[in-house]
Amino acid sequence: MADRKPMRVLANSMAVVEALAERGDLSPAELAEATGLPRPSVYRFIDGLRAVGMATTTDENRARLSVKWLHLADAARDAMTEWSGARRILDALAERTEQTAFLTVPRGDEAVCVDWAPGRGIGVLTLAPGRSLPLYAGGAGRLVLAYARDVDEYLADGPERRPLTSATIVDADALREDVERTRSQGYTLSLDDATIGIGALAFPVLGADGALLGCLSVAGRSVDVRERQQEFTDAARAAVAELTSGATSELATPLS
Repeated sequence: MADRKPMRVLANSMAVVEALAERGDLSPAELAEATGLPRPSVYRFIDGLRAVGMATTTDENRARLSVKWLHLADAARDAMTEWSGARRILDALAERTEQTAFLTVPRGDEAVCVDWAPGRGIGVLTLAPGRSLPLYAGGAGRLVLAYARDVDEYLADGPERRPLTSATIVDADALREDVERTRSQGYTLSLDDATIGIGALAFPVLGADGALLGCLSVAGRSVDVRERQQEFTDAARAAVAELTSGATSELATPLS
């Protein structure tokens, strides 16, 4: 039992950090509600994060993640050497399409954004570096479900599927159909199912063995994604070819 306590403390600390990352500044009461932790425990975790410089508190006594996380995020991204050339490719794709380009990777029951190139004039996108999508919503999330998970296992053992919008696919049979459609056409079309008014096209970046390395997506206004779908598809697939070449070459390089 004693061996489990440090793991429980780490898990609870991470729950606090993730709540702050997803929702922004939160009061202790809001954090307790978001994490399901007792309020005294939340106070202790906030004090601990403040002691090591990972959090601050505002004048309104709301907890806030510190800028120290930016350094850790940069270090984590730099460690993913298989994506060392991704920023240039994402920038070129965003410039060509005028939409936001994302690179996401699978992590458990989420698709986590590791890099992006913001497009023009859209400030309400759900995804951003460090943020994630569930595997039943958004282009990246649904793409990862189709290529990296056993759908029946996910539906049986995965997290509760709470709709993000009225268009979110939460029905099990509808998700199975969506997975089959994604695998058949080789990409996912998302329209309003993660954020109302926002659409995306998501494409797999596959390794030499066919395993999913990551997901490249283009996102913007739903009307633009719908009307310019072929244009965005052609641009994204060209970018995927570049990403695939760089990622598989890096993964194939033997360690010295």
